[in-house]
Amino acid sequence: MIRHTKLVLAVLACIVYLAFGGASKARGAPPASVVSTTFQPTDADIPNPDRGFYGWAGTDFVSGFDAAGARAAFAAGQRLVLAPVSLARFREDDLPPAFLHALDERFAEVRAAGLKVVLLFAYDFTGAGDDADAARIARHLRELAPVLAANADAIPYMRAGFIGAWGEWHSSQAGSACAAGAPPDACGAAYRRRAAVRDALLANVPDTTQIQFRYPADLQRWYPGLHAAPRVGLHDDCFLAGPTDSGTYVATGQRRYAEALSLHAAFGGETCDDAEKPVRGSCADILAEGARYHLAWLNADFARPVLDRWKHEGCGRAVAASMGYRIRLDGVSHARAVARGGTLRVAVALRDVGWSRMFVDRPLRVLLRRRGGGQTIAAAA
Repeated sequence: MIRHTKLVLAVLACIVYLAFGGASKARGAPPASVVSTTFQPTDADIPNPDRGFYGWAGTDFVSGFDAAGARAAFAAGQRLVLAPVSLARFREDDLPPAFLHALDERFAEVRAAGLKVVLLFAYDFTGAGDDADAARIARHLRELAPVLAANADAIPYMRAGFIGAWGEWHSSQAGSACAAGAPPDACGAAYRRRAAVRDALLANVPDTTQIQFRYPADLQRWYPGLHAAPRVGLHDDCFLAGPTDSGTYVATGQRRYAEALSLHAAFGGETCDDAEKPVRGSCADILAEGARYHLAWLNADFARPVLDRWKHEGCGRAVAASMGYRIRLDGVSHARAVARGGTLRVAVALRDVGWSRMFVDRPLRVLLRRRGGGQTIAAAA
């Protein structure tokens, strides 16, 4: 299994029991010499799952899924799409079976398209923040849990969502956000509601899904020591914009906290050029901060002036190739020969040279093919 290792050489030993020829008993053989092969890296943008620029699944994943847009995203080399789901009709009601069935069908469609989703639920995709109260959100998450569990393989990332405007945890009409200048008692109640939604997310979202919250202030309040943060990361909707990323970092130490958190939890988001200035939009900026915050995924369509500048300055390809994990095969070594029925040990040298760690364990597979005959043996470690 390839583990969560960042820029560390991993040597994995695969044991393959040779079955060609039908012999069942190992025969003695003199020690064999070792064959070692090294490989040269490529700078290509490899469209691996769970990483990179993400595309668009339509205005609403359930009622307005854009199948053509999903296919276009795949053709463009993207393997993630943003999947916004509006819950506006259900602020005071349970989620009906028909809605849950339709959601399940959309996951089947996006999976068939070769894609996975960055999932986002919200009650109000406007600036008004007309959301549901924390108890209703928790109930909806319990109702969603079976569908999410059945489709966990297609949901590597989920924005915390639900609360406030665009599910971004501000401007909540249900009292789950603390406005600037609000009295302490109001803030305390909002903090308790936010924590209740966090608990409902962790209880009902699959363990293999990384959950991204909008503000580091919440994460610092909950997990001041980082070590207790379970699969909880940050999404920055104004990455590289102004000194505070347009209100993302509002207190001393929050950037350092986000950096440290991103070592083991996913960090992603989108750029913007219509908010706080100046925008840090140069190649030098993204190459430095992409690595600094271990950027795993980023909106492929917003903001276009920033993304186009990277292409113009010549780093667009490097940005696309560096986001998320990037597993480099440095070398393979094995015995030149092995006795029939014996054991062949293969040492594989891998390292992650991408900006972030891998968030899903994946098996390492070794395939042996008989020279000339095409017969194969597969083994996994």
